Amino acid sequence: MIPLAAAPTVPLLDAPHRPTTSRGRVGSVLAVLLGVATVVGSYVLAVLDPAGRALDDAALETATGVGLRGEGLRVLELVGVPTVALAVLVLGGVALARGRGDRAVAVVALVLGAQVVTQLLKAGLVRPDSAEDNSLPSGHVTLVASLGVALVLVVPRALRPLAALAAAAVTGIAGVATMVAGWHRPSDVVAALGVVAATTGVVTLAGALLPGRRRPRSR
Repeated sequence: MIPLAAAPTVPLLDAPHRPTTSRGRVGSVLAVLLGVATVVGSYVLAVLDPAGRALDDAALETATGVGLRGEGLRVLELVGVPTVALAVLVLGGVALARGRGDRAVAVVALVLGAQVVTQLLKAGLVRPDSAEDNSLPSGHVTLVASLGVALVLVVPRALRPLAALAAAAVTGIAGVATMVAGWHRPSDVVAALGVVAATTGVVTLAGALLPGRRRPRSR
């Protein structure tokens, strides 16, 4: 009989992280499914359905009637190509400085991928019985939300709750700004969040499937 004290042990840092990896993949798949369901639900309930469309339009009228259009436009002016490009460079630089080249690639893939999906949806979907161009999803909210998720991805684990809180706050401000400025309906904002959720799931799932990405959890 081998004494317990003499029994061979396996260093914790050398133990495989299969359960954690599996949970991450499941979370990524769920993010994709939830994001797709959000976009489809927003379009069906708030665009295709006449009652939902009327409610969505009424919400937009209420938002534009609060008299904050100027403030909303000033907020939206900050979300331009130069600002977004600078933010992507900074976030990518933070990831590289931490030795996480995979996260730097994820930042670019997330921001560009989400925006491409949004623009394709906006061009392909239609508003029935309306001469207006389709505005779902919101491109501005997609940019801000995807940058917020990218921030959470690149900061150290200990700072992620704070980064997530800041990202949610800024995304919320951007969403409200698009409505009070009269640019987007609530459904456009919700659909943009769905696009970002689905794109995040795809990007993180693709990263998890790449070989050679085992890293200590503290990073």
